[in-house]
Amino acid sequence: MVTVQFVGVGANTALDLQTIKATGDSASDNVQIQTLDSHGYTVDTYDWNDWANEEACWVDGDWNPVEEVSVSAGQGLWVMGSAVSQGIQSAGKVGLTDVVVQLRNGGTGTGNPFPVALDLQDILAEGDAASDNVQIQTLDSHGYTVDTYDWNDWANEEACWVDGDWNPVENVTINPGQGLWIMGSSNSQSIRFPAPTL
Repeated sequence: MVTVQFVGVGANTALDLQTIKATGDSASDNVQIQTLDSHGYTVDTYDWNDWANEEACWVDGDWNPVEEVSVSAGQGLWVMGSAVSQGIQSAGKVGLTDVVVQLRNGGTGTGNPFPVALDLQDILAEGDAASDNVQIQTLDSHGYTVDTYDWNDWANEEACWVDGDWNPVENVTINPGQGLWIMGSSNSQSIRFPAPTL
């Protein structure tokens, strides 16, 4: 799970999918972007291809370049690759305002949308009944949960992310572009990623 670390230039802050590039050895036909629904099932699939069109680009199932698909700041993308030498590269401008990602009942793919690392506790859960109902998960390469952090507003002096013993989580950093799977209970909840201080 990854997210882009930049926003578009101009009035539209979303990035066109084609401004995101697959990098690395044998990326063509071996790197794929998927968007996921609230259960983690694939909604849309885009393949990186360097031979079916004039330029390397994301293509659909008929090898046509994908058009009019944009990626919003903080939108999580599930990226499939075939080697650790492959990656995803985004370009644009650094966002100067907080990024708020609306949640839903179930999972939402998101991640650190800035080119700087964030402390986990700087990320905020907001909205109705967020306490004990919003959870951050990190995922392994198979989509299984690695770490789990719950938002809680009653077990400590201040609302924060807690571990399984209700203790505030310490020393956890979310790297630039690192994807997160967020579980929520309604679309009135959201996650706020603070903009970097310049």
